[in-house]
This record gives sequence, C-alpha cells and structure tokens, in this order.
Amino acid sequence: MKKNLVFIFIFFTLSIFESFAQLQQPGRIEIPMEDEDEDFSVIPAGEKGIVMYREVRNRETRMEYKYQVILVDTALNKVWENYYFINVRYVLRGWEYFGDYFYLLFQRNTESLKADLFVFRINLNTKASETFLIEREYAMELSEFEVLGNTLIFGGYSNNLPTIVCYEFGKSAPKVLPGFYADRTQIQHLEINDEFMVFNVLTNFRTNDGGRSLSLKSFDQYGEMLKNINLQPSEERSLLFGRTMPLDRNTDIIVGTYSRKRSDISRGIFIARVEQDGEQIINYYNYADLKNFFSYMKAKRQRKIEERISRRKVKGKKNKFNYRLLVHEVVKQDGKFIMVGEAFYPKYEHGSYHSFYSSSYYGNNAYFEGYKYTHAVVFGFDRRGRLLWDNSFEINDVISYDMDQYVHISGSEDEMALVYMYENEIRSKVIQGNDVVEGKTFNELELSFEDDIVNNNESEYGGLEKWYGGNLFVYGVQKIKNEKDEGVRLSRKVFFINKLKYK
Repeated sequence: MKKNLVFIFIFFTLSIFESFAQLQQPGRIEIPMEDEDEDFSVIPAGEKGIVMYREVRNRETRMEYKYQVILVDTALNKVWENYYFINVRYVLRGWEYFGDYFYLLFQRNTESLKADLFVFRINLNTKASETFLIEREYAMELSEFEVLGNTLIFGGYSNNLPTIVCYEFGKSAPKVLPGFYADRTQIQHLEINDEFMVFNVLTNFRTNDGGRSLSLKSFDQYGEMLKNINLQPSEERSLLFGRTMPLDRNTDIIVGTYSRKRSDISRGIFIARVEQDGEQIINYYNYADLKNFFSYMKAKRQRKIEERISRRKVKGKKNKFNYRLLVHEVVKQDGKFIMVGEAFYPKYEHGSYHSFYSSSYYGNNAYFEGYKYTHAVVFGFDRRGRLLWDNSFEINDVISYDMDQYVHISGSEDEMALVYMYENEIRSKVIQGNDVVEGKTFNELELSFEDDIVNNNESEYGGLEKWYGGNLFVYGVQKIKNEKDEGVRLSRKVFFINKLKYK
C-alpha cells in the first residue's frame, strides 16, 4: 500500500512538472572556425530558416571579395552552402530578406554621396544569384534599406532633408516618393508589412509651437501613396517616438512615447488608432499610472516609489517620471497586440551620476561608456488602442554602444516568456498579463556534447533574435573544451546557433 502511494505521488509530481511550459532549446548547429576566421552575420528568414554569411579569404582572384553564404532550415540543419564574388570596388552597406530572396547591398567605394549602388540577390531555393547596378545622379546619404515584393526602398537624407527613393529590381528609373523633402523632419522608421503589401514611413517633425509630433505615410509596393496623416497630440504634450502596425488597409495603430512639450525625455506611452481619412484617437498612459512599470525593482524600492505616487495623488499632484525608452516593433498575437520597450540611460565613467527620477547626469571629465539598459516593459492592447495590461523585466549587466533590442518574447498572450541573453546564459521571466507566473530564471546555453565546457573569456555572444512562430535563436562564437567525450576534439572554436522556444 505504501509503495503504491509513493508511486502515485511521484507520478503526480512528475505530471505536474511536465505540464508547466518551459523555455526549451530544441536545436543547435555548430560551424567550425579557425582563429583568423570572420564571424558570420545571421539573418532570420522565417520558415525558410536562417541565412548566414561572411567574407572569407579569396585565394582565387585579387579583384574580388569572396562571400560564404549558408542556409539552415528551421531544425538548424544545413540546406546548402555556396560562395559568391563581388568586385573590390564595392563595400558592403546592408542586407535584407523578403520572400524567396536574400539581398546584399553594396556601394561604390568612394566618399561621393552619388556613389553607385550594387544590389546582389540570391534565390534561397536555387542558390542562383542576380545583380542590379544603380547609377545615381542624385546625392543621398543612406540610412534605410528595405525590400517589398520586387521593389527596393532606400531611405536617407539629401541636402540634409529626408528622402525616400524606390527602384523596381532591374529597372534603372528611380521613383522619389512625395511628402518627405521638408525641413525639421527626421525619418524614424521604415517598416514593411508583407500581409497587406504596404510599407509605412514614420517621421518625427517639429510643430509650430515648439513641440514634436509624428507623421505616418503609407505606400503600396509600387510606391503609390495611400495615407499621409499627421498625429495631433493633446496640448502640452509631444510625441517622441513610435512604431506602426496596420490593422487593415484603412486603419493603423501607432504605439510610442510622449513627453511634455519641448522635452526629449518620455513621461509615458501613447497608443493611437488612426483611420485613412485622418480621424484619430490617442490614449496616453503615464508611467506612474501603469500597474507594473516599477515591478522590476527590488521590493523595498518598488514600495517606496508606489507610496510616493499614492501620496502625490491624494494631494492632487501629478506624478512625473522621466525615462528614455526604446520602442520596438508591435507584434500581433491572438487577436491582440503586444509592444516591447526597453529603458536605458547613457553611462559615463569618472564621477558621473544618474538620477533615477529625472535622468540627469553630473560629473566632470566623464567619458561615454555606452547605454546602460535597466529594464524591459511589455504592453498588451486591443484593436481600439486600449491598454489591457503591462509588465516589466529587470535587465542586468547589459551596456551597449548600439541601441539594439535585447529582450524578446516567446509564447502566447495567455502565458509568455520575456527573454534576453548575457554571455552563456539565457535569462527569462514568465508572465500572464499583469501577473508573474515565474520569476527570473537563468539557464545556460545547451551544448552539443555532455562534457563540453565553454571558456567565456574567449567566447563572443552575438545576440538573441526573433525568428518565426514564437521561436527565437541565439548565436555567437564559443571556445569549447572537452576532455571526456570520445571522438570530440579536445579544444574547438565554433560559430553556433541555438533555437529557443517557450512551450
């Protein structure tokens, strides 16, 4: 009887454990590297897999650069590998993926702003390549490169004014898009939506009363303008930064940060629903009014902040918290929408001081160390632009010169993991709307063999990327030792990709 009870208890315990969703690592690929080898750049290509490319030593010719390109599938199996050659007169400027094609963008190696552009595209199904030379008569400093259908979209500045130019691949006639060549305007984002085959350009402009707002311009794949709408912020507010998400062909959601007028530091988030005829509703959410904006803090500090907010509300005073917040793309999930943002501040050494409440900086002879990330925030909202829930996730140790996205999400709105990587460690937190299902956890990257040991001092971790269907992947270079497993090198250097999935 006792044995049966023990068996039932163990079975029940294991069943409960297995029923919980977990962050899993269902696949890994390693590419052997020598010390002098260049790292790969990696590009998520949806359900086609991942494209990896790098420049390698060219022993065949002196007048061409040699690029190694590898396609791996969603199980991280190598599909094909090939080499391509580019004339040395061109330097690599960017890349893009759309449909069946992977694109590399090169520019003539000259300081002229009229330098020729050279587009090299590879069919991921056949490995076949095509080239397109763009000889320009206009001066333009490039900052954006996107592809929609067969159209190449270039964004940048001409005579210090924002400019968008389109080309149909293989056709030399440019199409300069209307509505951008204006003073006091900056391009924020050029975003592709392949569901509706449109692209949105969000610009930030200075208003006549000294504030800032955002303008949405939408185009079809042929460069024909569909929308041209300026957001109208409420009095004494400026709109600083935003990202767009088309709901359908007539309606867009824009999510971003707002500030008091004439300030460059945000005080909260806004969610705008914009119709094609210009009708718009903008909802504002002060950081102090969010339920979990400060929940990433240690309990004592969070309690002090929340008590301060309550006292000021009782006295009828406004709560003012200023943050620098990166706003990342809006994700559609289960009929709702989710946006991830990351709070940061510039970090200086030698006597610098950061004020949590005002984001002020003090100190003499300080030099810039990079952007220090403090926490991620995630917001869920509906089609009407109404905030449904919010949550946050502490970010430790991340300092970067590049303002990249570090925290990504995996799972569904019912239960999702917030994930970022630091060195050999995956850090995650599981939430369900406003609630925390599982606090911060730390998982090491899984390796290929049981007795592999990573030397973190000689490893370089490239990052974490969103992939397809809630899958993520991490990548980088690892120096690994293995003194026990048979048939494995004692020491090896590899470029790796690990697949991640919360389920």
